[in-house]
Parts: sequence; structure tokens; C-alpha cells
Amino acid sequence: MQEEHPSRFARKFLRWICPEELREEIEGDLVQRYYRDVKRIGERNATRKLVWSALKFFRPGILLRNKFTFQLINTMMLRNYLIIAFRNVAKNKVFSAINVFGLGIGLAACLLIFQFVTFELSYDKFHDKYDRIYRVTNDRFQNGKLIQHGTITYPTIGPTMAKDYAEIEIYTRLMPSGAFNARVNDEYFQDDQSLMVDEHFFSVFSFPLLAGERLSALKDGHTVVITEDLARKYFNLTRSNIVDALGKEIYWGSDKQPYKVTGVCANVPDNSHLQFDALVSYRTLIGEGNNDADVSWKWSDFRHYIVLKPGADYQSLESKFPVFSERYFKGDKVSGSVEKFYLQPLSRAHLYSDYEYDIARTASGKSVWAMLVIAIFILVIAWINYINLTTSRALDRAKEVGLRKVMGAMKSQLVGQFIFESALISCLAFVAAILCVQACQFTFNDIVGHQLSLWHVLSELNSSGIFIFIGVMLGGILLSGFYPAFMLSSYQPVSVLKGKFQRSSSGHYLRKALVIFQFTASATLITGTLIVSKQLRFMNTADLGMNINDIMIVDGPELMAWDSTFVERVENFKYELVHTNGIASAATSSRLPGDRLGRGFDFRISNQPTESHYTTSFLGADYHFFDTYGISVITGRKFVVTDHKVNFDDITVAVINQNAVKLFGFANAEEAVGQEIIDGNRKWTIIGVVNDFHQESLKKPMEPIVFLPTYSTYGPTSIRIADARKDELIPVVETIYKKFFPGNAFRYSFIEDRYYAQYMDEKRFARIISIFTGLGIIISCLGLVGLSSYTAVQRTKEIGIRKALGASLLNIITLLSSDFMKLVAVAILLSVPIAYFSMDSWLRNYPYRISLQWFLFMVPMLVVFMIAAFTVSFQVLKTARVNPANTLKYEGLCGIVNRCT
Repeated sequence: MQEEHPSRFARKFLRWICPEELREEIEGDLVQRYYRDVKRIGERNATRKLVWSALKFFRPGILLRNKFTFQLINTMMLRNYLIIAFRNVAKNKVFSAINVFGLGIGLAACLLIFQFVTFELSYDKFHDKYDRIYRVTNDRFQNGKLIQHGTITYPTIGPTMAKDYAEIEIYTRLMPSGAFNARVNDEYFQDDQSLMVDEHFFSVFSFPLLAGERLSALKDGHTVVITEDLARKYFNLTRSNIVDALGKEIYWGSDKQPYKVTGVCANVPDNSHLQFDALVSYRTLIGEGNNDADVSWKWSDFRHYIVLKPGADYQSLESKFPVFSERYFKGDKVSGSVEKFYLQPLSRAHLYSDYEYDIARTASGKSVWAMLVIAIFILVIAWINYINLTTSRALDRAKEVGLRKVMGAMKSQLVGQFIFESALISCLAFVAAILCVQACQFTFNDIVGHQLSLWHVLSELNSSGIFIFIGVMLGGILLSGFYPAFMLSSYQPVSVLKGKFQRSSSGHYLRKALVIFQFTASATLITGTLIVSKQLRFMNTADLGMNINDIMIVDGPELMAWDSTFVERVENFKYELVHTNGIASAATSSRLPGDRLGRGFDFRISNQPTESHYTTSFLGADYHFFDTYGISVITGRKFVVTDHKVNFDDITVAVINQNAVKLFGFANAEEAVGQEIIDGNRKWTIIGVVNDFHQESLKKPMEPIVFLPTYSTYGPTSIRIADARKDELIPVVETIYKKFFPGNAFRYSFIEDRYYAQYMDEKRFARIISIFTGLGIIISCLGLVGLSSYTAVQRTKEIGIRKALGASLLNIITLLSSDFMKLVAVAILLSVPIAYFSMDSWLRNYPYRISLQWFLFMVPMLVVFMIAAFTVSFQVLKTARVNPANTLKYEGLCGIVNRCT
């Protein structure tokens, strides 16, 4: 009965697929084959073969005439692919786990770094005029030398450029005004940061205003715009009633006149290069008798941003600035230096800012792009592992491929099957990566210092970014799946079923190249990690020229009025401190180690030609400063009590450092003592020379400094205390502070923490690169496991013969490991020039840096070689310990061996 009546599906399929004019002839031939196959392989398999046999007879156009048939075939194929893929995963649990684990780690590392890089590249893009906003930068030259490369310039620059050049649509100018220490209803609030900005600020930048008018909020003097957080803190308001903050009064510092709240803006996003809690109207600065803040061509403490009109070319405008400088500065006649102005696109303000006095939140663009390269390396290494691990099972899948081909499977179907398996493994790995990212997110955020989220980053991507992200992921899946798929599907069924498996030389070389790439990348990353760590350790342990250990910092009494009693009050405060058990000394200064010092641009020496102008930093310090910080005097003397004057114009003496001696052209320190420094109408006699010290981090060169004996209400106090008694002395210092400066908040820190915070970017980069280097090594070793496993399986019979002939385990391990170790050695050698040139470029950013010595490259080479040797030896050992009888008995080789022995 079965021969006379094919299955219902087979009859239905033939009626649908066969054209009317060919049905009788072709249907008869197909049915006869179907009957034979039913007897031989069963009805289900015969029906499947009937489908594929029919496909060979008809053009694709005929098939597409019947959508049901096409969908049915596709459904059968996908169902079959899915079943086989899951069976292979379940059957080879260890292999599948390694594949998923390796790909998962690579994807997780890539996604974490992707968050960081995307965030760093997103700075300021929320502004509507983002692509038309530029900030004005300024280079200053004296005596033919660059003396300042900064973002600060004169208050007249923005308005004058907007007047002179039609390309400029609008401008805004601002000045940092430090901590916004506010008093609201007799309650004090400290440490909020503020900027003084003009009325154009909200026309240039798109910070959302929750309450108030954007165009007029900062138009009048003594007005302030606060953030939503400050509205909550000061007035206990929520967003629903935030408008109630308008019109309220705030007292700032020691100012007797209140500031009126005229606006509330949303909290500043983390990805803004400008950060603030309060915006004070610029008109306030001008209205308090500082008309120079509006018209001065010499007062250099202001930042300017301009918006170009649509279609305007900023480089074309920038080319006109030399004429602008000559017109208003007349060489160095006006400001004492030759001024050159440039425009920096807002898109570069965060990552490409090497400017002095920059108030922007900045990061290293090189470090960010280096992280992206590391992410790509790790992801490529993970994909390479999949290729190696998949091809290592070639022998296991060869017979499966041979049987499939004998049963009528086409190469395209086999390729589809293996691509589908690759996609399944990749999907499982992606799920594992998402779980890993979620588990590590908190720790990663702590390292990078930002509250990142994968979902937030993806939601912020535009359509092109999403397309690129998905394209990279899909491209990786396809590329990592294509090679194994084509290699496995190319086996000849006759050869593999007879047990004659022939290796491809091209595939052999490709696998070697992939391993070399993996370990070149790993060795380069290890070298980079070692060099970054050593440079960071060098900067943290270098001799600074001063002693910053065990020094407690107490912020200045900003709310105290500057009067004739202030100096006496400060001196009494210090006197009581130094007479407290456990405190060695105390000093006040205008700035602290680690702070950027102010500069004077028109210093002259009394006995030198009047056309000689010098630029040097200056620091106000009391007569205990040099002793407290252990700064040694080379010649002359330090300040004494009588050098200090309440009136700044009465000060007549100064101390300079060795760099200033060189700058002013003195032959030696002794010659400098007694000379007069002139700045405008003021003169100071040099009474001493001190040694150079690193006022800022080792990322910047030491500078010439002029020290003046001054006090300030904003000047912090440095207190040297016994290390063992830090916790015990803090409340004692607080009691003394409040005794002399009632009403001022007691805020303290330790100078070591403040000083070494300058290396935060380097510390973060070192931690990130070390973590992901470790992951890269783990993934590379997994790939080596795959390749060594592949080779061991290929040479199983050879191992059995050698063991039967008396070879030891050590002989076999050495034999099979040597090829891999040669690849690792090649990779290590290739990594040296790559690591050298990349790290040499990175170190050039530091004026004080380590030298690239040979052991910095030798240590990573040995580490990589040892890790690779252990990985390969362990994998080969498992195969080498197999009883040779088990590998030879089915091949008829045991008898040959016995006869030979």
C-alpha cells in the first residue's frame, strides 16, 4: 500500500510545486525515488529528501509562485537548524560553556568600555547650537617665547569680536567666582560652585530653565540663577513648586547686599564641560565699582564663547585674528605680551584641552581612544577564540558533514546550519554579557567616576550610532561564523567517511595568524599596563622639593571682614595652634600645593632695559610657609613678621625661586638678592631665593614664582601635625578655629589627598587598562586552549604510536608545544615595537617621566610566555596521558607496533 500511495504531504507538495505541463513526467520520477527511499531510510526522511530533490528541478521563480511552499520549506529548515544547534550545545557542554564564556567576557568588556567611551564623546551635545559654539583661546608670547597657552583672556574680547566680525551671531563671557557660600534665613550652606555670567549665557547654551525668563534672568546686578538641587536645599522646594524660588533672597559670602533668585535651571548634566550650582549675574561685578570687568584690555581672568552664524567657517574667521591682535594690542604695547587668539570647537573642549587655567571638566582624548582600541582588541580576540574553538572540533563534525552530504544536503544548507549555530552561541554569549555588565556596573562606575548605564547610553544613541552598534555585533557574528561554516561544509563525504581527513594548509596558516594576533595584542596591553603603572608610581613618589606629608588644611574664614584686626586674629589663631601638643607649625597662603597660581605678565627688573618684560607666577605666603612645607632657602632670608602689611601697597619685599632667577637673567641666586622687581607702580626688593618645588603635579613643568608676604580672608591654613594623632587633633583644631572665626564653617582636608588627586585621570586609566588587560589574557588563553586541543586531536594516533615506542610525557609535551610557543614568541617580538612607539607617544605628554628601559618589555614577554606555556602544556598533557591502546586498537596499528618492537 505504501508504494501505491505516497504520504499526504508528499502528494500535496508535488501538486503544489510541479508545473502543469511537466507534472506527469517529473512527478513519476520523483515518486519512484520516494518509494525507494521510504524502504531504505523511512517515510519521514524520504519526505525531506523529496522536498530537496524537487528543489533541484525547478527555477526559483516557480517556487516563489506558491508562498506557502516557500514558507513551509523555510520553517522546516529553521526548525531543523534550531534542533540540531541545541543538540550540539547540550551534547558538548564543556565546549559550549567555554565558547559562551569567552565570547561573553569579550562582549561584556566591550559593552562596559562602550559605555565609558560613548559618555566621554557625548559631552555638550545636548546644546542646540553645539556645532556652532566655539570658545576663544589665547596664546601669549614674551621675548619670542610662549608664556601662556590658556582659555583666559580679557573682558573686552567677546564683545569686540562680535562687533568687528559679521560671522558671529552672539557671544557670552564668564568668570569663575569660586565657592557660593550662601546664607539663607540665617542658615549657612557651603561649597556650592558658581560662575559669573552675562545675560547672553542662556542664549548660547541650552541648559533648561525650569523657572524664570532665559533672556532677562541675568540682566540685572545682584541676581542669581540656581540649580534645582540648590532650590531643594535652600528652600525645600520640589519641581512641582519650583517657581516659588523666584524672588527669594540669598546672601553670598560677606556681601551685605542680598542676591535675588531670578531663575532655576535643571541640574547640570554630567556630560557638560561647564559645571556649576549657581550663576551670578556678570553685571554684579561691573556694578561694584569694577568697570574694568567691562572695558579692560589687561585684566586677564575671563572666558569667552561665541556662536557663529549658520554656514560660517570658523577657520576663515580665525585667520582674521592676527589683524585683530595688532589693531587692539599693538604688539606687546598694551598687555606686555604679544596676543594670539584661536577658536576651539565646543566638541573638543572636553577631550582636547591642554590649556592652562581651564575651568572645564576635561579628560584625555588619547586615553579615551586607547580604551576604544582596547575594547576592539578584546572583542576581536573573543571572536578569534570562537573560530579556533569551533575549528578544533572539526574532526567531530567531519563525519556529520559527510553523512549529511550523502543524504543530499547541499553546501549552502550546511553553511546555514553552522552560521545558525554561531548565531545561537553569540546570542547566549550576549545574554551572559548583559548579565555580567549588570553585575559589574556598580564597580565599573566607581572606577570611572560616573553613573553610567548601558540602557541609558543606548537610549541616547542616534539612529546612525545604533546602526553602527548593531552592525558591529552582527558583523562579528557573521565573520566569526563564516570561516568555520565554510571549512566544515567543504569536507568531501567519501574521504571523511573513510577516515581520511585532510587538513587545509590555508586554514592552518590562518589559525596561526589569529593566535599571533591574539598574543601580540595581549603582550602589548601588558606592557602598556606596566608602563602606565610605573609612570604613576614615579609621579607619586618623586621628590617634590617640599614635604607635603602630615599637613592638614583648614579653609580660610571667608565670612570674616578684611580689616585692621584680621591679621592679628590670624596670628593669634596660628599661635594657639602651634602651642597645642602634636602640632609642629602652621602657615597661611593664598594658594596650596596642587593649585594653579595666578600670574603677572608685566614684571621688570629695575636695572634692566625697560623693554624687558617677564611673566611669572606669584604666591602670597606668611613667614611660616617655607618652614611648614620644608622649602629650603638657598640664599638670603625668609619672610619675618615685620614684612607683612595690612595694606598691600605697603609691602616692599619678595622672595623668588631658582626658576625666577633664571627667568630674570641673574647669573646666580646671590646676584638676585637685593635687586628690585617692578610691576606697574609697585616695587619689591628680593630678600631671598628658595629652591624650586613642584607647585602642581609632575604633569606640568616647574615655573618661576614670586612670593609676597600677604594675608587673605580666602587664604587656607596649613597645619603640620603628628601622623599618629590626626584623628585626635581634628576636633581640637575645630574648637580653636571656631573660637577665632565664629560663623565660618570648619572644613578640613589633607594636602596629600588634594595634591595626588591631580593624578585621578592616570589612576583611572591604569585601573581600567589593568582590568581589561587581564580579561584579554584570559580570552587569549581560551583561544590557545582551542588551538592546542585541535592539534592534539589531529595527532592522537601519532601520540599513541610515540608512547607505544617509549616516548615520555615530557618528550610528547615538548614536541606538541613547540609549534605553539614559536607562535607566542613571534607575537611577543611583534608586540615590542608596537608597545614602544605607543607608550613613548603617551609619555611625551609628561615633562617628568620614566625612561623606557629594557626590563619594561622583558617582564611582559616572560609573563605572556609563561602563561602560554602553562596553558598549552596543560591541554596537551590531557591527550598525552591517554592509554595508547585506546587510540590504536581500532586502527590495526597495535599489531604493527608490536611487530616493530
